[in-house]
This record gives sequence, structure tokens and C-alpha cells, in this order.
Amino acid sequence: IGTAHTEAVRGASILTTGSFATPLGLAEIDAELAGELMLASGLFEERPSAHLREHSIEVELPFLQALGRPFRFVPVLVNTEDIGTLQELGRVIGRKIKGRKAVVCVSSDLSHYPPGGLAERSDLSLLASFQTAVRNGNLEHFALANSLLLEAARGAMDTAACGFAAMAVGAAACMEAGADDFRLLRYTHSGKISGDNGGVVGYGAGLFTAGGKRAPRALGKKAKAELLSLARASIEGHLKKEKAAAPELSPDPELNQPAAVFVTLTKKGALRGCIGTMTPRRLLSAAVAEMAPASAFGDTRFPPLSASELREVRIEISVLSPMRRAAGWEEVEPGRHGVYVRKGRASGTYLPQVWEHFSTREEFLTSLCLEKAGLPADAWREGSTEIYVYTVDNFEEKQLKSQPGGGI
Repeated sequence: IGTAHTEAVRGASILTTGSFATPLGLAEIDAELAGELMLASGLFEERPSAHLREHSIEVELPFLQALGRPFRFVPVLVNTEDIGTLQELGRVIGRKIKGRKAVVCVSSDLSHYPPGGLAERSDLSLLASFQTAVRNGNLEHFALANSLLLEAARGAMDTAACGFAAMAVGAAACMEAGADDFRLLRYTHSGKISGDNGGVVGYGAGLFTAGGKRAPRALGKKAKAELLSLARASIEGHLKKEKAAAPELSPDPELNQPAAVFVTLTKKGALRGCIGTMTPRRLLSAAVAEMAPASAFGDTRFPPLSASELREVRIEISVLSPMRRAAGWEEVEPGRHGVYVRKGRASGTYLPQVWEHFSTREEFLTSLCLEKAGLPADAWREGSTEIYVYTVDNFEEKQLKSQPGGGI
């Protein structure tokens, strides 16, 4: 699966017959599987012209041939940015390779032409978001990270992932076939090889895996301290009427992940302001830099914070993990999970902190549906109701110990 660089492709362009010639011999196309893909979805089309001058697939073939074992393959070229289309393409592929001895090979560069240091920050952050997306079965998270990282460094690089579309299709295919994780094997960029770090291209190698034990990814103490310092500096900058600027990409990839964030201010133990978002709109650092002044000066329940008050205020940050679609209500963990329900146009959420008001999971979900989402009380039992779970990592100034159930 590779990027179509020479023609716009609505869905995926494949070839159903013939072979590719390399210095190591012919690589034959799997006509049977290609034909099945064509019949399975109108998103697949046979367009030889898209393959004629394309390199993204053929550069992988000698590596497969060098393994010394015969194989057939189906070349799949994509370049749409519509994540729904990419996921559907991947799901079709995943269903068709089940029961076959098949390898999904994704061909993609990462960043194009930033300085070496910026490339490494952007690339490792994007690969971390890719892992999160696979773990949570939520490729929209990867799509958002791709666009936000490019936006954060637009003046310095042309793309965050040249093969974004191919990566999304490959991930969706492997997830459909049973993968639930992505493991990075090696990262590098061209500057590390050539010695010229002025304008580089990033590269990564990794595996889709299933069923293994995985350590949860979470913010460390240093990262939390950095975010709290950023929150306070952002409020101070607003008081000084300084022009706000989005933070630069951090060396810590976890700070460059799309995240929904709440920033809460308390004064002598009493609430002094709280604003945030339930869904990610910014990278984590940028979200904190935006929500901190919003909480201080934009919470209409309170007057704007004054400079004299700032020293009395304690800042707390709550980072919401990416939401994961649950197979059913039984997956909801009392006391740990926040829950978001959706059916049709009706939706609502309860944060994990709300569990203290309920003694059972059934009471929690019933109240969420009835009182928050405007759904029937037992809607959570219905298969047509979408249930998503997430966790919240809370930390505050002078108290950096993470609350139970944290992690991003």
C-alpha cells in the first residue's frame, strides 16, 4: 500500500494482472485477491496510469524478493485525505486477507524537508499518535495529529507524513485482521545518514501486533511540570497583554499529541474558573496555553482574574485520553472510565469524577443517558447506542502525583 504521487485517486487504484520487473526478477500480481477487492467495493478501481510512473510500491519489492521466498502481491495506491474512505478501504482489505498467508506492507515517508531537530520532534510525535490510534481503534486521532503537526510547523516542512493515506489504510486493514497495537522498531531521518541536517526526510519502521502486553503511555512528572509552568506563563502573558503564540513542538512526543484538556483554577480551595474541551482540537501544549487564559478570563461565572489574584491561584490540568469505542457497556470500568454515549443526534458524557455520586455501573449509565444525553434511561443496553470510554489524568501545582485512572 503506497501513495499515488502522480494522479488523484478517489478511492484506491490497483492492478489485477501482470507483474512488476525489478533487477531481482518479476514480482507477480495476485489476480485472485485483486479481483476479490474489485468485487467487494466500488472504491477499488483498476487504473494502470496511476502506477506507470509511481515509485512508492516498487521500491519495496526488492526487499521482499531478497527474502528468497516466492510471493504474489496486490499494489494499492491511495491519496485521498478522507479518513472515512481510507478506513473503509482498509477494512475491505483486512476482511479479504483473513485466512490467507498475507503481509500488509505500508510504504511511507514521514516529514519532508524540515531541519533535522524539528523532523525528529514531529516524526516521533506522529508515530506516537499512530500507536494511540491503533490501540484505541480510532484513526481519526491519527488524522488530527497529522494535520495539527503540519500546522505547527508549516513554515518549515511540506508534510508530516507523505504517506498519511497509505498509513491509514494499512492500519485499518491490520486492525480489521486483528491487530491492536503498533510497535516502532527504528526511527531515523536522512540527515542522520548524510550528515546534512538542513532539510531532511523522516523514516520509521514498525510492526502491527496483536495480543501482547503493553505498558500504558502516560505523562511523566517533568512533562506535567512543563505544562503547569506553561499554563501559568500563558495567564501572565495575557495580563501583560502580550500576543499569544502557539508553543513550539516539544522534545517530548507526549506533549505534541492531540488532546482534550480542562484547566481549573482554585483560590483558597474554591473554584475560580474552569474551561476546556471534550474533544481534541489542539496539540496538548497548545491546548493548555489556550485553555489556561480562557479559564482565567473567559469563565462567565467569575470576573476576569486580576494580577493581584494570580499568586493566590492554584492551577490544575485535566488531560482526557483519546476516546475508545467500547464493544458494549460491560467494558465500562467503574471509578476509572469517563463515558460518552451517542445515538443519532443525541449525546452526552460523564467525567470519571462523577462516579462518586453513583454506587453501580447501571445507575451511572442510566443517569448519563436520561439526564445528560436526553436518551431513554436504558439506551445504554441497546446495540445501536455508541459507547465510548476514556480516562482523565489530573495534576496540579505543588501536587504532581497523578490521580487514579490517569494516562493518555
